[in-house]
Amino acid sequence: MAKRINPPNPFVYGRVLGLADSACPRPKYEAAILEVVRHAGRLALAGDRRLGKSTLIERTLAKTKHPTLRWDFHRVYSVDDLVHRGAEQLDTFVRGASPVARRLTPWLREIGLGIDSIRLSYQGAEAALRVRAPTDHLARLLGYISEIARRREICLFIDELQDIRDGLPEREGEAVLGLLRSELQRLRIPCFFAGSSRESFRALFTSDASPFYESARLLEVEPIPTVELRSFLIEQFARGSFDLPEEVANVLLAIGGSSPNDVQHLAHETWNSASRARIGQEELSAALSKILSDLSPIAETWLLQLTRRQQRVLMATAFFEHIGSGTEVFLRAAGVDNNGAVASALRPCIQTREPIVEKIGSHYRIRSRFLRLWLATRHHLAPELIPPLRSEGAYLQAMRQVCPQLPEDLQV
Repeated sequence: MAKRINPPNPFVYGRVLGLADSACPRPKYEAAILEVVRHAGRLALAGDRRLGKSTLIERTLAKTKHPTLRWDFHRVYSVDDLVHRGAEQLDTFVRGASPVARRLTPWLREIGLGIDSIRLSYQGAEAALRVRAPTDHLARLLGYISEIARRREICLFIDELQDIRDGLPEREGEAVLGLLRSELQRLRIPCFFAGSSRESFRALFTSDASPFYESARLLEVEPIPTVELRSFLIEQFARGSFDLPEEVANVLLAIGGSSPNDVQHLAHETWNSASRARIGQEELSAALSKILSDLSPIAETWLLQLTRRQQRVLMATAFFEHIGSGTEVFLRAAGVDNNGAVASALRPCIQTREPIVEKIGSHYRIRSRFLRLWLATRHHLAPELIPPLRSEGAYLQAMRQVCPQLPEDLQV
């Protein structure tokens, strides 16, 4: 029998979705974004990682043809880095507005030349020699945005705003946030903010010590309702003449968790593994096995950086993140006496440029859904590190707490 040739895969993950990509409609948030555009307001989208906040903003504005400048400050590490990124992204925006207009329109040409001078200063020693240059340059960039905004309708989207405070030295971060707040107050354009670090991002708008206190409407982005996301999955598989039974779609959603990105990732690999018209557990198992296998080199590197004690606490977090870290069950699994010891052991996993663990209230949790599943499926390591899981029954029960729908034939 000839091997089935699958049509182009509609499932996209790991990036902002464009207009040509398939996406599940989210009318509640799209309406909120367009309301802000109508009134030139401010909106901050908060929520867990990979819930599609950036996609919601960029895709909604693109559909309605609102030109949008996006400043992405993810993992910004210095004021110089922030200004350099801002100049590059503003330059791209100006060039995209119209190469012809930039040559012929005096004000737009002047803005382009001004951005070029800032960009060039970061190719030599000027930025290092002029102490005030970075913040001066940031003020100039915001001035150019103001100049553009006076002449045409645009929107500004600042992504990962909290990384300014989390990534820069405290005084520098506060200075940059204060300057941004001051200049943005003068702009009569719609402004959007998004952040993937829920607590620190929310604090920017809810703490009276923050320059951005109450400067934007804060809107929580929730996971896509199961019914809607399931219908989306079934419809997309049907586009490729695949039959995704409802019960299999439910398992896919349960394994993928609350993040649309993770669900899309699993759906993407399931599509690629399909060699027959009807999708079943075999395809799901093959897809998840591939994802976990691809993750192994990174995950193993992380484990090798930790002591045995730290590995045990991390593994306990993977299995018991639904339980508060101060509970007897969690402490026993982690092999420590108190909550302070848990915090100490997890410090290398939290206080890093790219943390793999975060604290939500009294709970620690693995930030990546698939990293959690990778840790939980280490059949030999987990019982070795956590004595209460050494019996097969206890281990399987803990696994069911992590994900009851994990395929029994999963190859890890």
